[in-house]
Parts: sequence; C-alpha cells; structure tokens
Amino acid sequence: TGVVRLRNAENRNNRAPIDPDCRCYTCRNFSRAYLHHLDKTGEMLGARLNTIHNIHYYHSLLSDLRNAIEDGSLEAFISGFYAKRMQ
Repeated sequence: TGVVRLRNAENRNNRAPIDPDCRCYTCRNFSRAYLHHLDKTGEMLGARLNTIHNIHYYHSLLSDLRNAIEDGSLEAFISGFYAKRMQ
C-alpha cells in the first residue's frame, strides 16, 4: 500500500479502510470516506484516528524488521517490503 491522501476527492465516498490488511483500531472501524470527512471539517478525531493507524503501522513494521534480523531473513524482508510498495 502506498501513500494514502485522505484529503483527495477520490476518498469522499470510499468505504474501504486506509489499509485493508491493517488490524489497527482505525482500519477495523472507520472508512476512508469518514476520515476524509473528519479532515475536511477540521475534527480532531480525524487526526487522532490517523495517528493511531500510523503508530500501529510503524510498530508492526519495526517488529517485523526485528524478527527478520533475528531469523536471518533481512534481505528477503527488504525485497518484499519494496515489492509490496511498488504495486
């Protein structure tokens, strides 16, 4: 998944989560359309929900990175990481 720009009009009616593979509170409970609405109206809840998602993303990424280092699969992890983001 690449960068998601919630302010873009394409998200106005998008009922999908920020990342369908993410298990954070925000992605499990709120759509891109709702987050777009919160951002456009200046609601603080939008910033909070985006922060929850971002912290979860980086926490998961670093956990996966540590695991790859520990089990000796760092090169494969890095290749997979970039391949997934180039889709």
